[in-house]
Amino acid sequence: MLRDGLAPVRALTRRSPVVLLSAALALLLAGWAAVAYVRADRGVPECVERVRLRVAAAPVIAPALDRVVRASVGRQPCVSVDVQARESPDVSGDLANAVDVADAWLPESTFWLRRARAGGAFEVPDEGTSVASTPVVLAVTEPTARRLGWPAAPVTWASLLGPKTRPAPVGVPDPAADPAGVAALLGVRALAAGEREPAAATAAVLRRLAGGTLAAGEGTLVPGRGLPDGTDAVAVSEQAVLDHNALAGSNRLVAAYPEIDVPSLDLPYVVLPSARGHVREAAAGFLANLLTVESRDALLGFGFRTAAGFPPAIPADGRLRAEERRPVPLPAEETVTEVLTAWSGVQRSARILTVIDVSGSMAALVPGTDQTRLAATVKAAKEGSDLLLDNSELGIWVFSTKVEGDRDYREILPVAPLRGQRTRLAERLADVQVKPGGGTGLYDATLAAYRNARQHWTPGRINLVLVMTDGRNEDGDSIGRSKFLAELTQLQDPRRPLPIVFIGLGRDIDPEELNAIAQVTEGQVFRTEQPSGIRQIFFSALADLSCLPPECRR
Repeated sequence: MLRDGLAPVRALTRRSPVVLLSAALALLLAGWAAVAYVRADRGVPECVERVRLRVAAAPVIAPALDRVVRASVGRQPCVSVDVQARESPDVSGDLANAVDVADAWLPESTFWLRRARAGGAFEVPDEGTSVASTPVVLAVTEPTARRLGWPAAPVTWASLLGPKTRPAPVGVPDPAADPAGVAALLGVRALAAGEREPAAATAAVLRRLAGGTLAAGEGTLVPGRGLPDGTDAVAVSEQAVLDHNALAGSNRLVAAYPEIDVPSLDLPYVVLPSARGHVREAAAGFLANLLTVESRDALLGFGFRTAAGFPPAIPADGRLRAEERRPVPLPAEETVTEVLTAWSGVQRSARILTVIDVSGSMAALVPGTDQTRLAATVKAAKEGSDLLLDNSELGIWVFSTKVEGDRDYREILPVAPLRGQRTRLAERLADVQVKPGGGTGLYDATLAAYRNARQHWTPGRINLVLVMTDGRNEDGDSIGRSKFLAELTQLQDPRRPLPIVFIGLGRDIDPEELNAIAQVTEGQVFRTEQPSGIRQIFFSALADLSCLPPECRR
């Protein structure tokens, strides 16, 4: 019996290899068909390519996106969505520097799309698809709200930010780093529009608010903790007030909704230029997912309104309003820049790229002192930085001839907020040394600094390039005066002022040459032979560049 059972096996082994191969292929096809049948029966498509989609989202909405991703598993079965909570200023800066940060981006406001484009990321869309919204309100302490008539009457913006109201400590998040701060300034401008001198009325209120500026991070209303010290009200989003009140117990806040047009946070979704092929298709598919009823309900659960302004669930205690509020778009870029420039004037908030001459002549002693010109200049730069607010941004370059290879300049401190780098600034300045025998590579260094500052021009700041030197251009291999001035002229943009301010130390400077450069940028030239004069020059330059009505720029 055993031999008879083996007969078919022996017969198969005697068949030709072609027959054997055909039988194996038939078995393989039958197995594949079975798997395909099971997949089709279960509704699971075959993935030709698996795609990882990176979505950079503002921290305020990133948790809501995570919820959407978890709730919609299977909607894009061949796509894995990785939501990365990233601060919008950081993403904007990375995009401007051509860093591949994500495939799609969802910041708080269209403001950040414009900021990225202004920094040089021209392929980033200037507007996106709003997936949710939240109005900007003034979060007011209950005692202050009651003093202003609540709950019998709603608290108005005019009662807190109007030109004729009694001053109240209102905190404004730094408008250069927070679109809620931008909305507050635009609200002030709208409230002053009916005054006899609107610009003067606006400036007066902005000066009043200047002391309550909240640096990046401080303006965020942390749920349950209340307002920053010294403030009775702060400009924040409605969603932030909802989050706070849910955890605050008896320390809940009252939301003052604007009675004038104030831009909402529109939470725009954009596909970034780095996304290609299947990744781009996946990014578009995720947007479609975000616009479904299920995703809309998930976003409402996190306190956001719909893109059309339909409200989330709001407690019936009168502190927030449950009526539908149609979102107000961000106005034209020219309007935003104008109000931010006015704010920078009252704030003395600046973005300064300082370029320090380290040529051989800077080793000369200042007459009547035991200080070299470089030591006096470095000391003045340190003292000048002390005049600036912590949220001002400052960076340092040094220049001579061939400081770094064939380049006439070198960065020793990147431009960043002073709050986090005052110690490092002092350390870098202490290490600055004269380059023995080095000439003054004025043209190449100044042009490179100006291009850099133009690329990173920031609304809400006094943007300028500060050049501290003791001489004239001495680099025979440089771009040359006429070509330098021509290229500098092409870089001008009246809507984005960027003056060059020269501080000339000593008698060897060429005032005609420096004036020719400064005039192209509507800048200024200051001269002094004593280091003690540099500090006053620094302050005067800031004051002149930030003059506001009813004052006038000299």
